Amino acid sequence: MTRFLKIFSLISILFFSSLFSITGQDEPFFNNKKEITVVITDSGLGGLSVMEDVSKKMSASGIYKKVNLIFVNALFDENRGYNALSSRDEKIKFFNKVLYGIDMKFDPDIILIACNTLSVISEDTEFVKNENTRVEGIVQPGVKLIFEKLFENEKARVIITGTETTIDEGSHKAALIKNGIDEDRIIVKACPQLQSYIEQDPEGEDTEMLISFYMEEAISQLVKDDAPLYLSLNCTHFPFSEKLWQQALEAEGYNPSNIINPNKIMADVILPAEHQGKYSKTKVNLSVVSKVRIKNKDSIMAVFALSSPELSKALDNYILMPALF
Repeated sequence: MTRFLKIFSLISILFFSSLFSITGQDEPFFNNKKEITVVITDSGLGGLSVMEDVSKKMSASGIYKKVNLIFVNALFDENRGYNALSSRDEKIKFFNKVLYGIDMKFDPDIILIACNTLSVISEDTEFVKNENTRVEGIVQPGVKLIFEKLFENEKARVIITGTETTIDEGSHKAALIKNGIDEDRIIVKACPQLQSYIEQDPEGEDTEMLISFYMEEAISQLVKDDAPLYLSLNCTHFPFSEKLWQQALEAEGYNPSNIINPNKIMADVILPAEHQGKYSKTKVNLSVVSKVRIKNKDSIMAVFALSSPELSKALDNYILMPALF
């Protein structure tokens, strides 16, 4: 790479990193507290994968002496989610209540929105506009990962998958185009109801059939050639079924390892490298809170049974809080 391209690359990435900051605070998150509270929220249980990653990285960081890590299920009704609401304004209204409820009940130092659906509407909530509590969404990290892959290879393309709301909002695609990525290199694919099937059984037959169907539909929009193809999983539930996504990619003749998972980098905003090692050990307390009964708890507990037993236990013993918001 020439010196000019290296400089251009650096400028592009620095510019790009600010496109989707919800709060406008781009500096790394840290303070002089020994103990902090981090709330991770999602419209379902997909955000627990973010919680697992944050927990492990926090434990090893030594930045704080103690971290209270709380997962808040943002569902307002156990039988329907945000994608079932009739309008964008209604979604904003409900999530605004969630954010105020989180702030009042837990007084967090930061709220991480581990949900693409909620991240894309959060900047229009009264809470984000008027309150000082820092809020960071998952859209920016996801778009940054996609951008980096497409910037590395000018022929590479991406399929961006997500819920109907995430895809309808078009935030990922718009940010990539704004930063110089050609529109014809971007395929967007909404995957209705897939998150629900994944919660019921991440590797089940119905889940596999849906993933294969959505992949076939997305790839039908491409002209077959030897250009690299990346698959971006822009719903926090989707990585629970990563093996099925890999199988679907491979079945269509593409590299199954070319999967982009934003869940793995949300922790970066609260883990500045220059502050790591301040303490010999960081104690992390995990808890899960929900306004409504959590359905499909057992299937998601099984996902974490081996990789994070403490998280599986926290989910099993979740706190039912009807007055949460």
